Amino acid sequence: MTEIGQALRLARERRELTQTQVMALTGINNKTLSGYENGVSEPDLQTFALLLRLYQVSADQLLHLKAAPAPDDEVRLLALYRALPREQRQELLLLLDTLLAHRRKDKGSS
Repeated sequence: MTEIGQALRLARERRELTQTQVMALTGINNKTLSGYENGVSEPDLQTFALLLRLYQVSADQLLHLKAAPAPDDEVRLLALYRALPREQRQELLLLLDTLLAHRRKDKGSS
């Protein structure tokens, strides 16, 4: 729980807000907000969203949830797949399924 709490505290401080100011703006009392920031408890989703808006930060930013970028070959494969008409997409998927089945079969006989 402390990771969310620390992130909330840092976000509040970056906006140069005190806990008292947050209470005045949101109605969250100081004890509750302090509990969030100290990892004693976590806000419910509605309260979390309210704090995110006040602190002008997204949940991804606050919790460092950005996914790693896909490797170039995966990006290229997806772009090529999307460029195909629906019927050819189905053929490609069938081909990939067949390749994987043969690979599993070869591994099983080794």
